[in-house]
Amino acid sequence: MQTLRDLILMAAITAVMFSCSTGRSDSASQPVSQEGIAQQWPVISFEKEVHDFGKIIAGERVAYGFRFTNEGNSPLVITGIRSGCGCTVGDYPKDPLMPGEGGRINVVFNSAGRKGFQSESVRVLANTQESVITLRITAEVLER
Repeated sequence: MQTLRDLILMAAITAVMFSCSTGRSDSASQPVSQEGIAQQWPVISFEKEVHDFGKIIAGERVAYGFRFTNEGNSPLVITGIRSGCGCTVGDYPKDPLMPGEGGRINVVFNSAGRKGFQSESVRVLANTQESVITLRITAEVLER
């Protein structure tokens, strides 16, 4: 008796599954390719990802704005910035940037207490396919 009930239940489930398939060929029922998925993401494109301040004097604070554009097909949202040390701080646009819009990640490097070649990373967190983009600043800090 249990087996008959199981067979009837399986037949009913199968019938429901096939009845939901309408045979339509619209985009909602088509599988999405990896390329199609990638085209749905915002794409942050920087003019450059490394900036060299050159030679600076110890104690100087120097700033640079990394310019970028959203080259994707959906709004770009930058959710934060992380730096490797307290000597580097950044600021970023807080509002979503529509496709084609641009902005700037402003980075300030404080060379106090530093000497010699310096290389610091700034990680930009965003709703892009690669959720972390690393920017880099360098400088040669000279003693006074």
